[in-house]
Amino acid sequence: MKGIVFNIFERFVQQTWGGEVWEDVLDTTELITKDPFVGPGDYPDADMFALVANICARYELPLPAALRTFGRFAFAELSAATPQFVAGFSHPKPFLLTLGDIVHRDVKKLYPAATPPEIDAIDSGPDRLRLVYASKRGLGELAYGLIEGVSDHFKTPCQISVADRTADDTRWVFDLDFAAPPNSAGVAG
Repeated sequence: MKGIVFNIFERFVQQTWGGEVWEDVLDTTELITKDPFVGPGDYPDADMFALVANICARYELPLPAALRTFGRFAFAELSAATPQFVAGFSHPKPFLLTLGDIVHRDVKKLYPAATPPEIDAIDSGPDRLRLVYASKRGLGELAYGLIEGVSDHFKTPCQISVADRTADDTRWVFDLDFAAPPNSAGVAG
């Protein structure tokens, strides 16, 4: 996993619970990495999972909710760090249609060792979009939060429903409806 994700998680923890909490989480989490996480570096996925597990245990947070909240926060951070990916778009749908073919391809150019998830976007109607997320990391809840972050960024309400997901969370199918009011409940489906 890229260091930028760890850096964003650090900012998330600091803004949510404070800098002292981040330092304590680092001190109390058994990590493979001993040096600081640096944006362009590559780090074991296990380190991120351990940090998230520590936060969840510390604050008695359900993992799905924690991942979704972090995903929503992360999109704002990612779009600020790489504005070229969102520039020129005024609505989430055209942006999301570029994820797999343009954005993740460009991420791989910037960071050749990166392994972003596979995202297939299917235009399913004027105000609809189907996104198919696939990743061995099994972070569909994080993807859900990122979609919410995209909706926030473009200030466009979006009803998100989960049409399908595998038991190991390595593949999720999201149906997005930009004409319907956003859902306030959890994952549907």
